[in-house]
Amino acid sequence: MAERPPSSPRVVWEEEVGAPQESSSPLEPCEVTTVLPLRIDETLPEEMPEKPGWDYESSDMTTVFGEYLQPSQKTDVLLVAIEALTADDVHDRQMGSDIVDTAMTDPASWLTDVPEVLICIHTNVEQICTEPARRSLDSLLLLLTKWRPREVVRSLLVISPTCDSAAVAMWEVMISVPWALWRVVSELLGVLRDWRMRRVFSCAADDACIYPLVLLANAVIDNKQFAALYKTQRYLRRPSPVMLSLVLTGLTTLSKTPETARKMLVLLPDIMENLLAANSDIRMKALMLFINVIPHMKREEAKLIALRLAEKLLLLFDDESSRVRELSIRLFEDVMKTAVGRNTKKMVKKVQGALLPLFFHTNEKIESVAKASWDTLRACAEFLGWRRLSFLAETGQTPLIGEYLITHKRNSADEYLLQSLLYVENPQASVREAAVRFIGLAARRWRILRLEKLWEICQSALQSLENDAEHSIRCLAAQTVLILTALKQKPRSGWSLRSLWCCA
Repeated sequence: MAERPPSSPRVVWEEEVGAPQESSSPLEPCEVTTVLPLRIDETLPEEMPEKPGWDYESSDMTTVFGEYLQPSQKTDVLLVAIEALTADDVHDRQMGSDIVDTAMTDPASWLTDVPEVLICIHTNVEQICTEPARRSLDSLLLLLTKWRPREVVRSLLVISPTCDSAAVAMWEVMISVPWALWRVVSELLGVLRDWRMRRVFSCAADDACIYPLVLLANAVIDNKQFAALYKTQRYLRRPSPVMLSLVLTGLTTLSKTPETARKMLVLLPDIMENLLAANSDIRMKALMLFINVIPHMKREEAKLIALRLAEKLLLLFDDESSRVRELSIRLFEDVMKTAVGRNTKKMVKKVQGALLPLFFHTNEKIESVAKASWDTLRACAEFLGWRRLSFLAETGQTPLIGEYLITHKRNSADEYLLQSLLYVENPQASVREAAVRFIGLAARRWRILRLEKLWEICQSALQSLENDAEHSIRCLAAQTVLILTALKQKPRSGWSLRSLWCCA
């Protein structure tokens, strides 16, 4: 058995931890589908009797030797098992998962040294990459949170007071289900009130944004009371990225309950202000929160943030994360439908500005993003009352959609052409190709364009594709440049409007 690193911190408490607390909500550990063969012979006590034909690598070994180990020895075995979850060998991971699963069936004897177990989890959590192994570890963390919530919370704060990436991963598991979230935030609230622990928990001392979770988890407080308390403090106005990430995880967990989701209206403006400045992970969590909350709002409530949110969502359509692109596109449809009264006319402009980006994203190779784009494009057409576009989106007639966008509203042609230039540099070849084809289609309608300067801009953008990695795009861009040049000289040439969609 590998020795524990001498540098590992050991948490010592001034007072005894009380007896295990009962949970109002039963824990349902994740199912572990694999069992496994870690060599732990040296951890067995000398007095363990030999049994004829005993295979120490059999799947039921942990149950057999567990009867002969002292609690401290079981802790040693569990620490080795957690380390084994990071192993490259599948059999070692299987045995580690089996031992973790066994420990969870008898926490009273296996989980007596909670700080030591948490130190081991913190050391190894970021190296556990396979899904079955991660499920085992997540189940163990949730069981520890149920078994000793106070010790778990305070131990983790001592292990990582600045909340490093490994600690963040652990916190997010511990607040991923409602009952565990309530226990964690209750303990954190106690920490914030305890000046001795508050000095340790630097993140909580600097960012009091953990309070909204405590207030929201309190079923007694109603919407108006929560809104009044939040407005006096604005806890989420300028949180650190680490705390914002954790709080969004907790808020998303709570937003799954309609009663709690309706309380969150007062939080959304501050979350929205942090949306564009955040990283992709925080953006994804914020979008999931909006998706959960908006359907539970009344139209009059939703319209207060609809226009501002729609504008920010448009900027996320091109996010580097495909998940953020998908969520922002789907949320745009939900937000669009909340427009009422005076907001409807203003929303029309936002929707018209989304049509071409949505059209380009229907060409993505990532199926989930492409499908979200088709669905939202069709919904936008219905919102605008453009039946022809709705039909074309429903039937997926890509070439005709491009033509429709160019000719339906001639005063928008310049704007569409400028938008298309942004997609000439898109990381996905299929999207770049769609942008080049659209410019070629617009070239056939150059008389409806008001800015002659646009042709020079387009030619410059297309010429930048001469060194594109895709041969088909290089050829298509060169052909389009030739067409632009020819059309400037002979505007009535015989090029077919749809021929550009057939170029190789």
